Amino acid sequence: MRLAVIDLGTNSIRFDVHEISSNRKGLVQHRRLYREKTMVRLGQDLYFSGKFSLEGKRRTLEAVKSFKETMDALEVDKVVAFGTAAVRDASDGELFLKEIESKTGVHFRMITGAEEASLIAKGILRFDKVPQGTFALIDIGGGSTEVSICKGRKIIHSYSFNLGVAKLQQVFLKTQPPQKVTIGTKKSDPVQELRNFIKSVVLPKVLIEHWPKAPKMLGSSGSVIALTKLVHGNRDASAKPFDLKNLTKTVKSIETKTTEQLLSTKGMEPKRVDLILAGGILLDEIAHIIGAKQIKPTEFALRDGILVDELDHYHKSSTKQSSFPIEEIEKRIAPWNIDHHHATTVRAHSEWLFDELKSVHQLNPKWRDYLSAAAILHDVGEMVSHSHHSEHSEYIVKNAHFVGMHDWESQLIALLCRYHKEEKMLEKASKIPYPKKDELRDVFMKLLSILQLADSMDRTHKESLLLKQKKISARKIDLLFKSKTPCDLEILRFEQKKTLFESLFKKEIFLKRLGAGRHS
Repeated sequence: MRLAVIDLGTNSIRFDVHEISSNRKGLVQHRRLYREKTMVRLGQDLYFSGKFSLEGKRRTLEAVKSFKETMDALEVDKVVAFGTAAVRDASDGELFLKEIESKTGVHFRMITGAEEASLIAKGILRFDKVPQGTFALIDIGGGSTEVSICKGRKIIHSYSFNLGVAKLQQVFLKTQPPQKVTIGTKKSDPVQELRNFIKSVVLPKVLIEHWPKAPKMLGSSGSVIALTKLVHGNRDASAKPFDLKNLTKTVKSIETKTTEQLLSTKGMEPKRVDLILAGGILLDEIAHIIGAKQIKPTEFALRDGILVDELDHYHKSSTKQSSFPIEEIEKRIAPWNIDHHHATTVRAHSEWLFDELKSVHQLNPKWRDYLSAAAILHDVGEMVSHSHHSEHSEYIVKNAHFVGMHDWESQLIALLCRYHKEEKMLEKASKIPYPKKDELRDVFMKLLSILQLADSMDRTHKESLLLKQKKISARKIDLLFKSKTPCDLEILRFEQKKTLFESLFKKEIFLKRLGAGRHS
């Protein structure tokens, strides 16, 4: 499986592509095929206007379009894309995510701060070498900062603070260097006000929940790496640890420097020059609050935590007889306002037909789950409207983003839902956009023919028909059923919907009540 991971932050957007597979021993392994990071500054001026700027959105859309081209070239199977603090803070955050999807086809989900903190910690704890004893993790973003206290590989406390370098720069510091302003007899010091604000946000959480002291801290994100280079005065020293006292000294030294002076400072990362002071103050204050004496940068962060979740899911799927997420689909649609009894009945009919007619359709057993999923989901479009509900079903399935389902899988099931009522499939077969090009045409047509028969046998939605036996000969198939009620509508509908099946398999098929004649 090829997985693409996209992390849309306030300043940067990060993009990875991984190859995930199981080795001969059944162990899950992964290999990174591609990595890219682009500073799009989506949060530029966000905390003044409350909305994304046109330029920030343009840069972000261009980046995602570029990622999409790379994904297509690498034949990515699944995309997991998250929006973080900037999307949470912007009044048009969700609207912009929808715009990205409409223009690129890439679906983004806005995650909570708690989810973000958890995923960041997962990524670092899984892939990095961690200190002994109690230690801290910190990820300084443009719109939020995630802090976790850990012991070994266990998370003791974790929280996402509504503090980010873009936000703090725009609201507090504003210029470089920050300008002190005298109002009446009082002098305003932006740096001290920022330090006081950070303490007022972080300290109560630490005290109320009794966070233990953490002598060592692992720091992720571009801000931490930029500060590492600045503390060491060397732009090649991005992975070297540094002492808190040296950070404090460095931050103090840059408080009064102009942008030009900062750019000429050894180790200064030019792209971070306008945010470096806010990031330094933020890291300095939090490190002091939690008792960190030494800080070590780490290359792992949110996108690695997303990968951990996907690897864990892949492992669980690969250890089951079926890797298809039927249970996830059932759980997801349980609260949906659909006819669950009908869906269950059609699924039962579909699975019976698939199992009993395997000598006829000759499909690989793995396709059974796809048929079951389509049977469960074929009428979900009824939630939108009864009219054209199969088209609504197709849209819902395509965009539901079921956990563990690849894009081509959701497309296949969506198409089965879309055409489950279609009686002229042979005329339309060549025009359908099959997932994976035409590779799945034969599978799709066979599964659809079975689904159409299964749906027809519960025409009245009364679950009255129970399939019991089949009789298969060279030219004919008889399906024998029992029922305590009349099934005239089911038999009539079956006759109307069997054309595709008979055309594909070159056999007549009949639905008969046990003990009745040919046309009962």
